[in-house]
Amino acid sequence: MFTSRKKSPALSWVNCLSGARGVVDSLPCTLPGDDAQPTLSVTRSGETLALESSGHGSAFVNGAPLRQRHEVSETTTIQLPAALLVAAPGSQANFSFVRTDLWVLFDAQTGEQLGEFPPARLLDVALELGRATDTLACTPQGLEVGFSLSQVAPLLSPPEEVSVRPVSKELLVAEQNRGAHLCPVCWTRFDAGDALSIAVHEDLRGDPILGSDVRLRFQPTRFNDQGLALDPMGLACTDIACPHCRRQLPPGYLDRPHQIISLIGAPSAGKSYYLAVLTRTLQERLPEDFNLAFKDGDPSGNMLLNQMRNTLFSAATPEEALLGKTALEGATYERLPRLGRMVSLPRPFIYSISRTGRVRDETSVILYDNAGEHFEPGIDIHDSPGAMHVATSSGLIFLFDPTANARFKSRLIGVEDPQLALKGRIDQQDSILAEMETRMKRVLGLAQEERIKTPLAFVVGKCDTWEKLLSHPLETVVKDGTLDLAAVARNSGRVREVLVSICPGLVASVESLAEQVSYFAATSFGHTPVMIQAGPNKGRIAPDPQRLAPAHVAEPLYWVMHLASPSMFPSSVTSPH
Repeated sequence: MFTSRKKSPALSWVNCLSGARGVVDSLPCTLPGDDAQPTLSVTRSGETLALESSGHGSAFVNGAPLRQRHEVSETTTIQLPAALLVAAPGSQANFSFVRTDLWVLFDAQTGEQLGEFPPARLLDVALELGRATDTLACTPQGLEVGFSLSQVAPLLSPPEEVSVRPVSKELLVAEQNRGAHLCPVCWTRFDAGDALSIAVHEDLRGDPILGSDVRLRFQPTRFNDQGLALDPMGLACTDIACPHCRRQLPPGYLDRPHQIISLIGAPSAGKSYYLAVLTRTLQERLPEDFNLAFKDGDPSGNMLLNQMRNTLFSAATPEEALLGKTALEGATYERLPRLGRMVSLPRPFIYSISRTGRVRDETSVILYDNAGEHFEPGIDIHDSPGAMHVATSSGLIFLFDPTANARFKSRLIGVEDPQLALKGRIDQQDSILAEMETRMKRVLGLAQEERIKTPLAFVVGKCDTWEKLLSHPLETVVKDGTLDLAAVARNSGRVREVLVSICPGLVASVESLAEQVSYFAATSFGHTPVMIQAGPNKGRIAPDPQRLAPAHVAEPLYWVMHLASPSMFPSSVTSPH
């Protein structure tokens, strides 16, 4: 019961699915309509009410995920896992004219009304009109605010369908997720004959699922003499797309094997810098180390990573070399359909590795810069499955940041590095590793005591700050065009020895996760970075591009690629010292 002398602010609400309505005037409380799994709480904020996520599920306010407190100062839409609400400040909002059996469908950009339909018909009407669901909005008759059709469509089915939908949907997903090829974007399987063609004619711009700016995806039925699909306007098509997420596939993707390498780490661990340096190093070192060529397999899809690499290695000052953080919903993520749902998926960076002089000896390497937030507890893997690629990976690289670990920092007294002096950083690396284990075992159907078979390269980054803790210097691991597995093992043992002496629980967690683990030390910069002293980025830390000297960054990838493709990355075993 609220004990303040001031009268509690009130909030009127209506459930757009059931028609129930009421007023919130006793705090704190959860909004009606989702009592089985409350995801949203109502609290007081001065003279108004505020919505806060309880952390138990997904909630969308005005179409956006609720990530922080939201004050209700105007009529607001609220989407919960089992309810669609509209709320307004005060106790006088009149929701008595709301009809839940008849919804208005309209253009989300222009507001143009397209008609009134039963809610279960809205998705069919959108398809009949050839309109992408993310360009449309809908609302019950009697309301002036709306919901995105792409977000709420699963909740608009008639109640009588609910009992049969889970079974049929599971069968549909199982049927869809079959085939000889794995999509590098949504990680579902398909056969070559099911791939969609991408229209060429300009009049065919606009896909009913992806939107008006995207060229039409279609199942081809006509072909020319060269076997190329013809679009509905008769032009030959050379590009294809995944039949599930509809994203364009790189040229030649279906003609060669491919290996997914997942990079995981806590927020601010340096993953973006690591990937930028790794691709540059592979381009320079692979011809000499293994007589292999490293090429861009998807120039348009790799544009962001290539820009980051060029920014870093073309910069003249630390300010110019500063790379942005990989945001959960930022530029490296895109919303695409996956098994019937619109979800946020990370953009893959696809490169090809080929043996010089052998046209067919080629493989694709797919790299992911995954936001660390995807592995934080509380992020649902079905609502935001951006981290699910780890379950289909050929190898995992976990980037550990020693400068964020309090025990590591205590062993580095006297080391001049601004990263060690940062205040307020929370070390989440143990929990992210544990969450990664839980999710992988859940997706793969493994018992908790089982270990995954995917090789795990555990990389302790920024080794220029801590390599003095190693009992012996790191050895060269590539000799005469082969990977010296004995040298890899000796280096791994030295890094593991340091970890055991500082954070033994972390080592135990790593080795309970995977059957094959190797420890690596690496530095993306090779020098102590600097803190920017002035300008809009004052207080941020960046490398000095004039002193860049990366070391050991390619070795983790060499190891996981040897295990995945030993013919391209052959090994030699020398006698231990």
